[in-house]
Amino acid sequence: MSDPTVSDPAEFLAQEAAARSALAEIAPRRQIGALLRADPEPDENVFTLRFASDVPGYPHWEWAAVLGRVDAESTPTVLEVGLMPGEGALVPPAWVPWSERFAEYKAQHDDDSDDVDSRDDSDIDSTADAESQSDGDAESEAADEPMIEETSEATAEAEGSPAQE
Repeated sequence: MSDPTVSDPAEFLAQEAAARSALAEIAPRRQIGALLRADPEPDENVFTLRFASDVPGYPHWEWAAVLGRVDAESTPTVLEVGLMPGEGALVPPAWVPWSERFAEYKAQHDDDSDDVDSRDDSDIDSTADAESQSDGDAESEAADEPMIEETSEATAEAEGSPAQE
């Protein structure tokens, strides 16, 4: 039993020449191949005619010409044309909003910081001890250096004034 909401595609297929003419406005005729099929749309007065595509770099894509009519008695006319992916066509991955991509990034980096926080307390204590020892070593080395006291002559010479006689 056929679906009563779907029209007979014969009247739409009869408009193949009009569909090809409309497609020729956006593409060279040599890139528009054979008529493949007529796909019904949800509206019973609209069908999409699909043509093979000979566009270099677009294997398995199809030219589409959407034809519609006002009612069952009127002649179908071209509503829209374009190049559409067919079965097996290479298409880009689905677009993911920035906020979702950032949330995934943030979650991944939050997991990485948990790994740093999960170190043994003994590792943290030994690191802190090593740092405090190295600071103490620097202070003791500075204490071991002899302090040089400047004499009044050395100070006067450095300032550029004559030394006292």
